[in-house]
Amino acid sequence: MVRLFKAIPEVEMPVYNGNDYPLEISESATGFSIIDHVPGEQVEETLLVASAEIKTSQTGREWLQFTFNSPRGTCKGKQWLNQGTAEEAMRPYLETGIVHVFAKVEEYPVDSGNKSLTVQRVKAVHGQSGTTLLPQMPHGESASQYRDQLIGLIDQMEEPLRQLAHRVLVTYWFDFSTRPAALYHHHAYIGGLLKHTACMMTIGTGICQSERPYLTLLQCIQEAEADHKNDLFQASEREMRQFAWDESFDALYQAARSITLLNESPRRDELLLGILLHDIGKIFEYTHLGASDDRFARLVQVEPTEETVSGIALDPNGVLMGHMPYGCFVLEQALQNDAIRLPIDQYHRLMHMILSHHGKKEWGSSVTPQTTEAWYLHAIDLLDARKEKWRQNQSS
Repeated sequence: MVRLFKAIPEVEMPVYNGNDYPLEISESATGFSIIDHVPGEQVEETLLVASAEIKTSQTGREWLQFTFNSPRGTCKGKQWLNQGTAEEAMRPYLETGIVHVFAKVEEYPVDSGNKSLTVQRVKAVHGQSGTTLLPQMPHGESASQYRDQLIGLIDQMEEPLRQLAHRVLVTYWFDFSTRPAALYHHHAYIGGLLKHTACMMTIGTGICQSERPYLTLLQCIQEAEADHKNDLFQASEREMRQFAWDESFDALYQAARSITLLNESPRRDELLLGILLHDIGKIFEYTHLGASDDRFARLVQVEPTEETVSGIALDPNGVLMGHMPYGCFVLEQALQNDAIRLPIDQYHRLMHMILSHHGKKEWGSSVTPQTTEAWYLHAIDLLDARKEKWRQNQSS
């Protein structure tokens, strides 16, 4: 396990030896990463085409825009059209979904850190599995460790919330353990949702087990501020890159202030179940090569359909609702399947955590947090996502 905050003690969990939660994730990531290359450099790489679009400028000029996947991450790309039609230029990208490109690394704006590939030549690749090119966990990290941590923490919960947690995982384990937690900004790789959830549950457990949970949260926020200050000190005057912790601290201190005013201790098991469920809907909002075709049919009354997808992408149906409503559906399904009836106030606190975890309506929350657990969940989510992004920046 990656230790994210010094304020949260390390906890050793027993190794999971059961059969309910197998893993089908690569333990090592090698290959192309655009952060290894400088602007102006020529590269030759084999990449997975996650998305491909024909774009048109205001002057009517067309170009191709892409998202490429490789085991070490995701990058954006484009191709200018010098001859022929856009449809003709697009054919190699759509033929197998895997391409060998000759490209130039670009950065715009200058010194922003926003690098992309400008493709100069391309050819379709045959006879290679696209799943080998999906982004994987960072080098040195193990999906099995995050699985063990997650299951170990769930097993510490009391019934019936522990039963609900296991019911959710057993029903959706393959998709949960392989789905990314985002497309670009954090945990944007196979197994990212598993890692994000396990780390958040570790932080949440550490906060709840401390003598003064509120102060432990503040210590984590102070560590984040120290990270941010170090970034600022190390940045040159001309750098325009985005810092991982930008726009975070107002939201984090708003959460801390709200927790103070509510003046309640967090209900640990409710918080942990809320953490498990808060992003479970990304099983439906995102998709990737190899994702199960029947996941919607296992949740709602629809026919299973065969998907055509290459790399990691937004699901065109899932984005119409977003992951928060799906999370509520998953909780209700687990309750129905195991015939569990919760106290009405507990039921609504759990649903409220799912619907409010982005903190602000302008950040995508269905509602704003109103309970102690919801504010803790929002703060922990923000801390873990931004810490992951900060760690990525440090390795670049």
